[in-house]
Amino acid sequence: MIRANHTKFMIQFSKYYTKILLGIFFGSVKYSGQYEEKELPILMISNHFSFYDGFIQILLNFKVFKRRFNFMMLEKELSKNMLLTKVGASSISKGKRSSIASIDYAVEILQDNKNLFLFFPQGNIKSVYTREFTFEKGLLSHILENTKNDFQLVFNINLINYGTNLRPDLWVYYETQSVSTNTTSEEVEKEFNRFAKACFTKQGIR
Repeated sequence: MIRANHTKFMIQFSKYYTKILLGIFFGSVKYSGQYEEKELPILMISNHFSFYDGFIQILLNFKVFKRRFNFMMLEKELSKNMLLTKVGASSISKGKRSSIASIDYAVEILQDNKNLFLFFPQGNIKSVYTREFTFEKGLLSHILENTKNDFQLVFNINLINYGTNLRPDLWVYYETQSVSTNTTSEEVEKEFNRFAKACFTKQGIR
């Protein structure tokens, strides 16, 4: 597997690049959520609907959580652009034995209070209007079962609204969840779907 290799220059570059990129495509970026700083590592679970995923969470992290950003992508894709390791990318090869090392690496990331690990439970890009989220099996349950230290769980749903504008507005919703040693992936999936439903309601989508 390929591990993240953060560098200060690329982290700062990603901040300004992301602001410019999202500013070009979206008319505005609006944030709605609650978060209490507890100086713990963060596991962020987000919907996956576009090319801009990852960039959205990078900006959210700079604005709210201020952690060292980490995310996982397919090894065959990351190997084509190793520069992404410098902003927190690591790799996974689904269906291969090496994927165990990748999952263990996610647990390792969540042992450091300075880290945030982004997880897309859908695995693949789905419609932004996906209402029911079914989590891929394996990664989340492994994290919950093997991370022995305390960490914060954050839900993130991103939605777009065109209205009468040429460029859509981006709404970034986030919510902190409690997690314990007894929390299961099924419980997290249920709560994530509850949160997603509430976000759609706020957007006036039923």
